Amino acid sequence: MLVLLKTTYPPSAAKEVIEHFMSPQTPPRSPASKEVASFAYGDYGGYHGLFILEVEDAKFADFVKAQTARNAYLQSRVTGLQIEVILGNSVVDAIALVSKQVG
Repeated sequence: MLVLLKTTYPPSAAKEVIEHFMSPQTPPRSPASKEVASFAYGDYGGYHGLFILEVEDAKFADFVKAQTARNAYLQSRVTGLQIEVILGNSVVDAIALVSKQVG
């Protein structure tokens, strides 16, 4: 399964985000996940980071527990940090799944 992590934070929190993101005290990502790609950008809404992770289906519950701990840790320390966890599929897999349903 693919997971998109979207982070958004105000420019004033950039230093804190970097410090906590790199800190060994921050709970690690689940070993059941592998980063496929990342992308950072800024716009009128602040700074954003997008991370695409591949998560082993059989270990998805472990991923959710680890990511919840990581999100809670980071969001409780960086004012204005928002983290979205979005579940999805590759485009090829999504087409195969949807094609079966729409006839």
